[in-house]
Amino acid sequence: MKELRKKYVIGTHVMFYEIEIYKEFINGLINSTSDIANKDNVYIDLCLNCTQFIEKLDTTKINMKDISKIFNDGVKKLRDSGLNNIDTLEVYDEMYFHTDYRRNLNYKYCNKVDFIIWGETDSFMPKEGLEAIDRLSEYTDSIDEYRYIMCFSDRKMWDSSWDATVHTDYESHIFVDGENAHLHPKQAKSRMSIEEMNQINSKINDFDFRMISYTKIDGSNLVISSELIKSGVNIPPVMLYNDDEGFSISYNQLYKDNIKQFVCKNLLKVHARRHPNKRMYVLNEDNEFSFGDKKGSGFNTFKRLSQENIQMLHSGKGKFYEYKDLKKLI
Repeated sequence: MKELRKKYVIGTHVMFYEIEIYKEFINGLINSTSDIANKDNVYIDLCLNCTQFIEKLDTTKINMKDISKIFNDGVKKLRDSGLNNIDTLEVYDEMYFHTDYRRNLNYKYCNKVDFIIWGETDSFMPKEGLEAIDRLSEYTDSIDEYRYIMCFSDRKMWDSSWDATVHTDYESHIFVDGENAHLHPKQAKSRMSIEEMNQINSKINDFDFRMISYTKIDGSNLVISSELIKSGVNIPPVMLYNDDEGFSISYNQLYKDNIKQFVCKNLLKVHARRHPNKRMYVLNEDNEFSFGDKKGSGFNTFKRLSQENIQMLHSGKGKFYEYKDLKKLI
């Protein structure tokens, strides 16, 4: 059992249509904390989002009461595993999305813990993850470095710009694109079990940390030092959808040539963006793998406005879109 030096929060936003994949996520969360002796050093924050401004629930398949029960059954399972510092939120009637949640999470916990971790329902954090962050912090503390981000490695990503974050076992794999790319087991979008991930990570003798002087963030299991949030880095409120890109912009604007992102190159996470239970129970939609071109017009409008806000953030020109603008358009 590992004794943690630092305190952590793992915060995750759960949309109602992710409730089936949420069950696996809970098992992954238990796995990632199973070897921790002092579980009181770990906070869990969960938000169940049942808003229907963009996607509507198909109530012929499931109702909100049942979704809430599954959500709270997962919370109970976490408590039964020894995780007691759990805070939950259920949202029903307001425009509130994962970008809002993560921005608020960063502020909520930056004075309570040492590191904030962005969980995702389609992702498993490695069992050794908290130990690795603790180990890295021993080094960074020793050199008086407290403001940085860190990520675990992934399987092969879609282009070479991501190679710095690819796990050593998958570096030589050539990405196979196409409509079945998500089925390739050596690629980041495909499904992988907790047991397979554990087996790969069990080969580690010591953690292989690398540092890059630029941001390469995919959002899942991103580790943020609380000192970085305290210094002013966070997701700008103009980000309606693109939380990871917004955070990266904020970090680069404030720190310019002093960016520090650590990558644990031999410690694998799973980020199954095309998990078959990723997007369930959406009315008039058959898109369980969550393909962007199969999502409704409301989602595409939502994403488009956020991307236009990004362009205005870079250019310094134009008035940002807000949720009131989104409401008018959908």
